[in-house]
Amino acid sequence: MVSTGPPAYAWDWFARQRLLWREARSRIAASPSPAAARYAVLDTRSEVVPLLRSDYRTDAVVRSAVDEVVGEIAFLGRTDRTFKDLGARNAPRGMCWWWTALTGEELTRPSPTAVPPAEADQLRLDEVFGGYGG
Repeated sequence: MVSTGPPAYAWDWFARQRLLWREARSRIAASPSPAAARYAVLDTRSEVVPLLRSDYRTDAVVRSAVDEVVGEIAFLGRTDRTFKDLGARNAPRGMCWWWTALTGEELTRPSPTAVPPAEADQLRLDEVFGGYGG
């Protein structure tokens, strides 16, 4: 794992996955770590996710719980395969970040498709602003 932790977009993706953050909280709360008491009293995403984000870099129990939950639930425990084998088409970049962090597999994002040239019958922007046809 990168010592600075996941970027904001990876945490945003994680925060939108209710099963992930709730399970991570449950595992930490049930652990014998000092963090257990803090997590046991939390219930909402707005309480749990910021604490996970702040503890992730410094607390090995939190980091391990988050990583395990992402691997087991989001990736169905199939981190021993390639990302393509998961069949996740158009995966969000936050999900891709977690995959790369957990497996080390660098994912290549498809290059954006070229913008097609303007058609002859398509209005140009200056024509729209100038009141074309009027």
